[in-house]
Amino acid sequence: MLAQERSDHIITGNVREEGSNDPIPAVTLEISQSGSQAQAQVMSGMDGGFVFRGLQEGDYVITAKKNGFDTASVTGSVVRTGGPEVTITLRRTVAAGVHPGGPISTHQLQVPKKARADYEKGYTLLTEKNKPAESIPAFEKAVKEFPSYYEAYTELGIANNHLDKVPEAEAAFKKAVELSDGTFLQPLYLLADLNNSHGKYQEAEPFARQAIALDSSAWNGFFELARSLLGLKRISEAETSAVQARELSPQTPQIYLVLGNIHAVQQNYPAAVQDLDAYLKLVPDSQNNESVRRTRDKLQKQIHPPPDTNAPSRPKAATPQT
Repeated sequence: MLAQERSDHIITGNVREEGSNDPIPAVTLEISQSGSQAQAQVMSGMDGGFVFRGLQEGDYVITAKKNGFDTASVTGSVVRTGGPEVTITLRRTVAAGVHPGGPISTHQLQVPKKARADYEKGYTLLTEKNKPAESIPAFEKAVKEFPSYYEAYTELGIANNHLDKVPEAEAAFKKAVELSDGTFLQPLYLLADLNNSHGKYQEAEPFARQAIALDSSAWNGFFELARSLLGLKRISEAETSAVQARELSPQTPQIYLVLGNIHAVQQNYPAAVQDLDAYLKLVPDSQNNESVRRTRDKLQKQIHPPPDTNAPSRPKAATPQT
């Protein structure tokens, strides 16, 4: 109580690795309020945990940086009654054809120097410079020089997908799965995502299940499985998968949109409203927010509908769109 009176609030959290969910120590974390410079820096401990102290009430952005990982940011709020623990998930940087998050395999050691250089060039153009069209020739050179380069095929698929070249993206992802004998996680859940995004839920389901079988600690497979099951109207199963995805990655906004869809279809309107509130809190500045807020308001009205003098009718679910 004394700390609250002095506006000496705290934000606690932890840093985890994408896929394995392992804690990441020695991560540099910066905290700032919207539009301002970083106010403080702390380092995560051996258990991945961190604490920011001496904060006033308000919304903050926390940025995590560590060599070998992509930089990531999340939002967190400080209120008088406290706030939830923040989890930041870092993705291991893919360089020189190394399987992200795993040891260097014999396959990776076989990648020729020229193929690695082309892969790195394409990866930089795609991820750091946001130039997918320019990255494609580099990835194509890499797979020409090393035909079993399934990591390069995966990035080639991502680049084509950014350009809405769906057949090319799907072919590249399937080639990556074939060349890796289904042991490389990323193209599996990306194939599930690609099919879900185009309404091909039956085709998406087996890829999502294969991703889960390969790594049940990664949220992506459960998320894509929830999307496909929702599209197939297997609502109870979809909810189970979406809840699992949320438990593995509670700071991933899109999970709450899928849960909102599921709960709206179940006519569990209070839960659907909570899902959309969670989404809006995680991404307060998203371009999608106005549509989400309108849907949330419609669902809120379903909880306490206005009195109707006519014969009562069962309200239809106002299903939010992911």
